[in-house]
Amino acid sequence: MKKLFINRFVFFVACLLLLTGFAGAQDLGSSNKLFGGGKKTATTRTAKKPAAKRKPAVSKVHKPVKKAPVVVKPNKQVHPSNPKINTQNKITDVKKNDNATKSQNNAGMPPGKATNDLFNKLIGEGNTARYERNYVAAETAYQRARAIKPNDSRAIYGLGTLYTDQQRWDDAENAYRRALLLESENAIADIALSYVLTQPLTAPNLSDRYEEAEKLARRSIELAPANALAFDQLGVSLELRGLIGAETENAYRRSIRLDPTFAPAHAHLGRLLRQRGLERESAAEYQNAIRLSTDVATMVLVAEVMQSEQRFAESEDLLRTALADDPRNPSALLLLGHALTTSGKYAEAERMLRKCLEVSPGAFMPNSLLGSLFTRQGKFEMAENALLQALRLVSPNQRPMLSRQFESVGDGYMKSGKPAAAGRSYRQALTLDPENKELAAKIPKPRRG
Repeated sequence: MKKLFINRFVFFVACLLLLTGFAGAQDLGSSNKLFGGGKKTATTRTAKKPAAKRKPAVSKVHKPVKKAPVVVKPNKQVHPSNPKINTQNKITDVKKNDNATKSQNNAGMPPGKATNDLFNKLIGEGNTARYERNYVAAETAYQRARAIKPNDSRAIYGLGTLYTDQQRWDDAENAYRRALLLESENAIADIALSYVLTQPLTAPNLSDRYEEAEKLARRSIELAPANALAFDQLGVSLELRGLIGAETENAYRRSIRLDPTFAPAHAHLGRLLRQRGLERESAAEYQNAIRLSTDVATMVLVAEVMQSEQRFAESEDLLRTALADDPRNPSALLLLGHALTTSGKYAEAERMLRKCLEVSPGAFMPNSLLGSLFTRQGKFEMAENALLQALRLVSPNQRPMLSRQFESVGDGYMKSGKPAAAGRSYRQALTLDPENKELAAKIPKPRRG
C-alpha cells in the first residue's frame, strides 16, 4: 500500500490518514474533525457523538465553547521505540511518571472552587489559542491546567488534539494513553489512540501497532456501536494490515450507513475498491467524498486519502479551497506543500511549508519536507540546514526516515565533488541509524599526507 508523504512521510503522512487526517497508510492528522474539531466554518457539520453505554467524563468538552473549538479527542504518541508494543507496560510507565510528579503537581494548588475556576479558565484559554493556531500558548495553558488537576482528562485531551494538529504523533500517543488510564471505557479515547497508531512510521513494530489499533477500534465499536468514526477506523486498521477483503469493505460501508455524509469513509472505500481493481466503483466513491467535503477539516481528510494513492494533483483543489477558508490550517499547508513539490512547483511549495512552520514551529514534518524539497533542486546546503532543524524535533520513530534524508544529501554532495560535506551528512545519517553498515562504508576516508 502506498504511503503518503515522502517515503517516510508516508504520513498520513506518509500521512496523514484517517480521522483527523490521514493519508499514506492512514491519513495525515489534520484538524481533528474526529476528536475535537478544527477551525469551524459556516458549512461545518458536526460529527455524530458516539452512543457510548456510559457517558464519558469528557463528554462535556464535546460542546463547543463560544469561540473555542471542542477539546475532545485524540493524532499525527508515546515514543514506541521497542520492537514489540506492550500496551500494559506503556500504561504502567505512564502511571509511574504521573505518580512521580503527583506531589509536585499538588504543591500550591488553590483549594475548592478556586481550583475549578482556574482550571476551567486555563482550558478555555487553551481552546481559544488552539482555535487561533497559537499552539505554543495553547500547550502552555493545557499543561498548566493538567498540573492543577492531573486526574481531569480535559487537559490531556486538549494536549492530544493539539499534538495531532501538528502531527506530533509520539506526543499525541502519550496523551491518549494517559487519557485511557483515567477513562478506560471511553470510545473516543480508543478511536483517538487507534488513529495515532495507524500513522505511517518507519518503526520496526508497525505490525504490532496496527494490531493494537484494530483492537482499539473494535473496543470502541463495542462501547459505541452507532459511531461511524469507529467503523471507519476499523477499516483503516484492517487495510493497513494488508486485509483488503470483505471485512474491511464492510467496515467502511457500515460507517457510511451510520453517517452517509461522512466523507472520509467514502474516500477510504474508494481507495480500497481501487486496490481491488474496481475502478468505476472507486471513482464513484471518490466523487461522493469530494461532494460531501463542505468543511475545512473534511477537505483535508479527503485530500490526505488522495495523496495516500499518489493522487497529488487531484488533492490540490480541495487543499486550496480549505486554505481559502482557513489560511493557517497546518495540515492543509503541509499537504499542499507536498503536492506542489511532487508537481515541481518548488517556489510555491516552499512558501506553503514555511508558512506551516510559522503556524507550527514545533512540528517535525515541515522541516523534513523542506529538506526533501531542496534536495530535489540540488540545493544541498539548504537541504542540510532544514534537516538539522528537523533533527531538533525528531522522534524515535522518525529517525530512520531522517537518516535516509541526510544520506540523500550526502549523495548529492558527493556528486557535486564535495566529499567533506558529504562525509558530514553521512555521519549525521549514521548517528540516526547506527545499524546501517552501508552508510558507514560511504563516509569518505581522510586523505593522507
